[in-house]
Amino acid sequence: MFWSEVADLVKIENATDEDGYTDETEVSRVKNVFINVKSVKRAEFYAARQAGVDMAMTFEVRTADYTGENIVEYKQPGHKKATAYRVIRTYTEGGDTIELNCALATLPASVGRSRRGT
Repeated sequence: MFWSEVADLVKIENATDEDGYTDETEVSRVKNVFINVKSVKRAEFYAARQAGVDMAMTFEVRTADYTGENIVEYKQPGHKKATAYRVIRTYTEGGDTIELNCALATLPASVGRSRRGT
């Protein structure tokens, strides 16, 4: 693989609002990394589908770049804006890369690029 694609890895954590309710809107870090885009493996796709999860993409990232982020924002070639994907499962064989198996993410409106300062 050539590591020719770029994506943002985003860590979204639970925050508590002024009324004490938990809300998934606190963005703790964003970083831009090189990735390889892969298709979801057939067994992974069908196993996730049985659990009610619609796997959409698999991203290969260097292990040193990944520190537990739960959102991948990736702009596909030819698209005007990036799509957010939620990391469902990670997989590594102990090497220097890790696969992020992802489903389409639905982010709260309060989680946006302007809030993260990028």
